[in-house]
This record gives sequence, structure tokens and C-alpha cells, in this order.
Amino acid sequence: MVTTAELLAALQAIDKRAERTADEYVVATYVDDPSLVGALAASDNGFISGRRGTGKTHALKYLAETRRAIGDTVVYIDMEQDIGSTEGRYVDTALSLEERATRLVVDVLSIVHDAFLEAAFNNRADASIELLERMMDHFQEVVVRREVTQSGTLRDSEKVEDRTSIGLNIRNPTVGSDTGTTTGRTTEQTVTGSGQVRHRISFGGVSGLMRQFLQGFTSKRFWILLDEWSGVPLDLQPFLAEMLRKLFFGIPQVTVRIGAIPHRSNWRIPGEQGQYLGVEVGAELFSLLDLDEFVVFQARTGIEQARRSQSFFQSLIFRHLNYALSTMGFPPLPDTSAMMSLLFTQVTALNELVRAAEGVPRDALNILGRAALRSGGQKISVDHVRQAAGQLYLTSKATQLNGVPRARDLLEKINADVIGLRKARAFLLDRDQTNHPLIQKLVDDRLLHIIKQGYSSKDEPGKRYDVLQIDYGCYVHLLGTASAPTSLVDTDVDDNQALEALYGDLYGGVDVPEDDYRAIRRAVLNLPAILQALETDSGTPAEDLR
Repeated sequence: MVTTAELLAALQAIDKRAERTADEYVVATYVDDPSLVGALAASDNGFISGRRGTGKTHALKYLAETRRAIGDTVVYIDMEQDIGSTEGRYVDTALSLEERATRLVVDVLSIVHDAFLEAAFNNRADASIELLERMMDHFQEVVVRREVTQSGTLRDSEKVEDRTSIGLNIRNPTVGSDTGTTTGRTTEQTVTGSGQVRHRISFGGVSGLMRQFLQGFTSKRFWILLDEWSGVPLDLQPFLAEMLRKLFFGIPQVTVRIGAIPHRSNWRIPGEQGQYLGVEVGAELFSLLDLDEFVVFQARTGIEQARRSQSFFQSLIFRHLNYALSTMGFPPLPDTSAMMSLLFTQVTALNELVRAAEGVPRDALNILGRAALRSGGQKISVDHVRQAAGQLYLTSKATQLNGVPRARDLLEKINADVIGLRKARAFLLDRDQTNHPLIQKLVDDRLLHIIKQGYSSKDEPGKRYDVLQIDYGCYVHLLGTASAPTSLVDTDVDDNQALEALYGDLYGGVDVPEDDYRAIRRAVLNLPAILQALETDSGTPAEDLR
């Protein structure tokens, strides 16, 4: 049996990022909840969404390894690392949109082609190899084109001229006259460009050869997994989506899976008369798994929420620790109960860790590792977790705003309003205002967390709000003091009542008192007023606070 000191040492050996880990590590440490695995293995083309750190890469790599193990062909592409720097050729403003999009599409298609070629070689499929080699000849024909509707104008004109002349010759005085008519016709044609600019991708002979290869190859299923979709510039994403739709969506044995951040994804460019470039979410591409919803564990009561979250994070830590122990030559932990008794002073320390992580597995592992260092070889306590969370906030999260002072100032204003005045941890924000660039920056950096989207109360059926929670690190230093937040959204409604009002629709609806709904509506944040205050403080126009 391992000791507490050995477990604390093993925590430092845990890899926090899935892209840095070996394939066997990914499979061994994945929390294979049946609902997660079922959504991942579905044959529909779809995407996995979630904030940074919620496990999208881990999920896709787990899917890749388990599918390869049963004989499927898998193409895994990290869109930030495998196709070159997005700060270079794909974002270069000196290049046209058409050229940037063409380069991106060809680069991704080339990686898919090479992976299929390797699979064909491994299976000694000569006919398939020949098709793929012929396909290379057509890659130069793959191009994004720009089209403008043309209209023509034809103009006709006719000229009629009457003339009469009288001449006088001094040497030979005579008088004469000359009369006549001249006619002429001129035709003028003018062509002008008008209408909406449209883009399309020409694939040449690639599409037919790709279909022949996929239909003739012996692999049971082909998986094309695109991770870090949000690393692709927003204006280029629809072109890549169009390529996937045109080449792969119509082939039954191909499944496309994408890992994306919701507000950093642009799936299509709408056109005239219902036409579009890209894919249509809900009809051609499906939202299969929202990891934000899964790890936050929406529940109707605080007790239920804590139980479900505790179970998930217990399993997560247990799996990571056992793999680390195996690499260090120590025996594995028999179960989560043994881990809990050796690692934590009491169960409240784990509960505090879950609360501090805000539903982000990567943050949970980071905080736990830092808490282990602070424990001095002893079991981890609530105080160790709080100290580690505060350190993580100051040295990692808060520093991400150093280059964006307006976002930092906005966060301070929100903290003063929500935590300082209301003693709450969360607030409601109009859905349109959630898209403000500064709010999105704070969400990206995990300083604000969207815990529910599209909330509406019975008396405001047309009004939609998002519920955002302030990061634990913003107020951890206040815990245990009179200034600590005491409620989720309002001091007049306890957390269980707030959860029932926010998530009761998940359970067939509940009877929530109107007073509770009124208290929740009081939690709406007045973002325009806060931006106006920032404008007054800084002298910068509100529209420039971006």
C-alpha cells in the first residue's frame, strides 16, 4: 500500500495537458462515463464543445485510440500544431481571403490524404494506393473562387444631320449651294458588376477519386478528428467546413468529429435564397457533447450537484494517480476510498477542490498539484486548496489580462458589483451582451464561467439571459471574512432555490415561488452602465472598449 507522501509525489508527475501525453496515458486516465463514451462513438458527423481545459482533446484522443484498437482508420489533426502557424500564412492580411482559404483547405486535405495513403500501404491495398496517387495530380485544382453577379446594359443611338452650303469664288464669281442628309448608328454595351460576392471551392477531380477510395477500402469506418477548431481564424472556418461537407459528409462509412469552443466557432457564411458556404448545425453537423454542461453538472439542488461533481472528480484524480504510480514503480490504489483517506484530511477538502476548479478538469489537477506542494508531506486540507487556488489565479489566470487592461478593469468592476455589493458569485447577462469581446475574453481565460445559457423566466418568455459565475480565484482571499460571497445570485434566495429556478426545466418543471424569480432577475448585470463607467474613468469611448 502506498503512503501519503508517495501519493503527493505522484501528483507532481501528472500531465495536465492531453496533447503532451502518450496514447496509453490518454486511455488509462479517461473517465469513461457511459454517456460520454456513447456520445463520442456515435456515427453522426458532429462536434464536441466546451471551454479550454474541459477535456475536448482528451476526449478526441480517447476516441482515436479506442477506434484504432477495433480496426478503424483514424485521422487526428491538431489544427493549431499540425497545419502551421495561424499567425503566419492563414492570418496574413497581405494575402486575399481566397488565397488564405485555399492554402488552409489544401493543407488539411493533404494531411488527410497522407493518412489514408499510410493506411492503404499498411493494408497492401494496391488499388487504393493508385487512386490516392492519382488524387495528388488534382490538388492544384483545389481553389477558393470569388464570384460576382454580372449584368449588361445595351445602348443604341442614331444621328441624323441636315446640311446646306453656299460658296463665293472671288476670281470666278459664282453662287452655289450644297444640301444633303447624313445618318449614323452607334451601339454601346456596358457590363457592370452587381450583387452579393459569393465564394465557392472548386475541387476538380479530387471529390470523385476520394469517394472511390473510401467506398473501395476495406476499413470498417473512417474517422476524421479535427481538434482545436477554434485555432483556425474565424473567417476561414466556413471554407474548411465546406470542404468536409462536400468531400466526406455524404459517405456513410466516414464520421467527422470536431473539438470546438462554442463562441469561437463560425460554421457557415449565409448567401442568397437560402444558399450558404459551410455546414448547417443541427441538419448536417450535430452538437454531440457539451463538456461544459457535463462537468458543471446541472442539478436541482446543491447536494445533488456536489454529489455528481464529487464522483466525477474522484474518478478523474484516481485514474491519473494510478497511472503516475505505475510509472514510478509503486502499487496502484485499490479504490477511490483508499485514495480519499490517504490524500485528504476530510471530504470537505475534495469539495473545496471541485468548487475551486469551476468544473474545469485541467484547473482541478493544477490546483491539486500546487496544494500537494503546500501540504508539507501531510494530507491536503481545505486551507491548502484555497492557498493553491489563490496562487494559480495570481500567477496564471490574472496575468493573462496584463496585455488587455480594459478586460482587467471590467473584471474589477464586475467583482465590485456582484461580490462587493450583492455578496453573490454569479450574475445574469443579456445574451447579446455575452458576445461583447471583453466578456468573451474573460470567459476564454476562465475568469468568468457560463453555467447556463438561454435562461428565461415565466413572465419574460421572450427575454433570454446567460448565467455567468465569477471564478473562485477572484474571491478566495475573502473566504472566512465578512466580505465573502454568501449566495449564488442573491442574498434573498438560497442556492437550492436558485438552482431549482435555473435548472428546474431539466426535470420536467418545478413550482418556483415568484419571489425567487424576482430575486434572480435582480441579479441581471447592467453591462452598458459598467462600460460607461469605464469610459468615464479612462476617457475612452465605450464603443472602443473592446
